[in-house]
Amino acid sequence: MKKSLLTLAVAGAFAAPAFAATSNVEVYGLVTIAIQDTNVSGVGLEVVDNDSRIGFKGSEDLGGGLKAIWQIENGISNNAKKSGTANTGIGGQSLASRNTFVGLSGGFGTLLMGKHDTPYKMSTGPLDPFSDTIGDYNGTILDGVELVMKAHDHRSPAAVAYLSPSWSGLSFAAAVIATNAQANGNSNDSIDAVSVSGTYKNGPLYASLAYQSVEDADRFVSSTSTTLDGSDAWKAGIGYTIGAAKVGFVYENVDTDLTAGGSAERDSWLVNGVYNMGAIALKAQYGQVDAGTVDQDLWSIGADYTLSKRTVAYLAYGSGDDGSSASNGGDVSGWNLGMKHSF
Repeated sequence: MKKSLLTLAVAGAFAAPAFAATSNVEVYGLVTIAIQDTNVSGVGLEVVDNDSRIGFKGSEDLGGGLKAIWQIENGISNNAKKSGTANTGIGGQSLASRNTFVGLSGGFGTLLMGKHDTPYKMSTGPLDPFSDTIGDYNGTILDGVELVMKAHDHRSPAAVAYLSPSWSGLSFAAAVIATNAQANGNSNDSIDAVSVSGTYKNGPLYASLAYQSVEDADRFVSSTSTTLDGSDAWKAGIGYTIGAAKVGFVYENVDTDLTAGGSAERDSWLVNGVYNMGAIALKAQYGQVDAGTVDQDLWSIGADYTLSKRTVAYLAYGSGDDGSSASNGGDVSGWNLGMKHSF
């Protein structure tokens, strides 16, 4: 009996500090799986993952109102389309493929470094009611049709970012990106991108304005593309809630230098709405892209059914025209019937 008690006491003495060292770790994530069917040639009915992820995060009180913060997040299906296929640096395309960083937080705001969504991307995230479904405004599944250009709506693999506190609903964010990659034969040390945003969130109103300058757009789009040089973009978004209804609008302008000379300009806009009827939310979205000689459009309709605070069933249909001369006229359409569970 005494030997058993002694064994338990010794085991407890070693186990307690280990548990205390990790007691601030929070496990979180999202599982979103759907049945999907599209008119893409050679692709039939399938079960797909719409960006499920799992993450770990925590903080340590350093005293004086200062905290050390950290996060490690990974996409379960390793879907690289939203964050770009040419990313290197923190996380790469393996473990920690999503926002992964360490930083400091206090009354001054938050300063972090690592892999993180750019302020430009974050500025209109709340205005996409079809995120993580076939109707996502980035065209994640309806490939070739995106209302917001992936070169700028980006998760950077090597960012140093500052997020301000909120002053009566007003806040701003800024980030510099430095991957140490030698773009287009440039061997000089340089900053790959600068991204800034300002947002206002107070009561029923949400508004944002963002600007981003990318030195080499190729590496933010594709590992094989060599047609793009520097690219500048700005976008503005606004959302307003009126009773059970919520409406949103986003406008984006992108100006990109071409390697062969000259530049290409791209304007896009989208409008969407959500109407809540108890546990049911009806959603619709429409947008257009003017890219010189190529015009695109994308529209989506859908409904969410809230089963609990963390579980939602959804039905979404999306249709897009990428403006190409493909055999199907460039039209891509499809539907999702799925479920999301957050934890």
